[in-house]
Amino acid sequence: MATGNSRHNTKEVIAHAGDPKYVQLVYDTWTPRPHFIVIQYKPQQNASPAELQATYELIGCFLRENPQYDNEAILSFHRGKWYQQYTDKWHAHLCVPKIPYLEQARIQIREPSKNKEWRNARTFDEAMTKWYTAKEQDGIKYRDECLKKKISDHTLVEDVRLSILDANSREFKLVWTYPAPRIGVKALNPRTTTLASLYNFMSEIRSNAEKELGQRDPKFANFGCHLCLYVCGQSGTTVTCRQDQVFTENGGLDTDSDIIGYIQMDESQYAQWLPSNLRQKWLNEFRRVDHFVRT
Repeated sequence: MATGNSRHNTKEVIAHAGDPKYVQLVYDTWTPRPHFIVIQYKPQQNASPAELQATYELIGCFLRENPQYDNEAILSFHRGKWYQQYTDKWHAHLCVPKIPYLEQARIQIREPSKNKEWRNARTFDEAMTKWYTAKEQDGIKYRDECLKKKISDHTLVEDVRLSILDANSREFKLVWTYPAPRIGVKALNPRTTTLASLYNFMSEIRSNAEKELGQRDPKFANFGCHLCLYVCGQSGTTVTCRQDQVFTENGGLDTDSDIIGYIQMDESQYAQWLPSNLRQKWLNEFRRVDHFVRT
């Protein structure tokens, strides 16, 4: 069986067997990063509602059994041009803290992969170090390229308001975040909101955004992004709230403790989509950080 990120058949390193009717959790042996991959027992191009629900249950169970990952775990679904780059099979990513993952992966992943992501490393420790160094350099490069681009005072897509996209929702509200290029999702009733509902909302938002943005600017066609859901063992299949930095409706800088996930975007596309009164404020905050996408 091929792993979620593999071009070739490789031996799976199982982290949690899950439900044999639906999905399991495996180590990302293709890329030496702190990701587990959710894959189907019967690989297909898409996942059924039952398989998605089994995914939420699997993640909750795994995190309860492995609390060392719990506080920073993110369930990530790649979409658009950022999805299925190495495989045509459905998969999702469980992104966890680096150090505890490394402690387990160096034991479980015993055979080095012979692909460019491993950069000729002989051990997982060496491979992850090389991978992180390269991705940190990429993050700085993407940040600097974004800052150097000239963006007009009024872009083709800035009139696509978040308030239009989430207008029909009684559970969620979209917010612009900083300094990372992310659209945050705020829960209006987090205690009763499920991961399934959050995923469905984010998927619909991405689809509607692709349509609205693509009509105005063809560069937004096949809109690439990560749908990122905060998860933890105690929450089970309900959403998890974490604090994030957000822009207020008046354009001020603030924090919000009810953020339950976000849509990770391309840096330059985020700058173009931002309302004109927020764009320079975001660029000022963005230039102060070392940009790194962990999902």
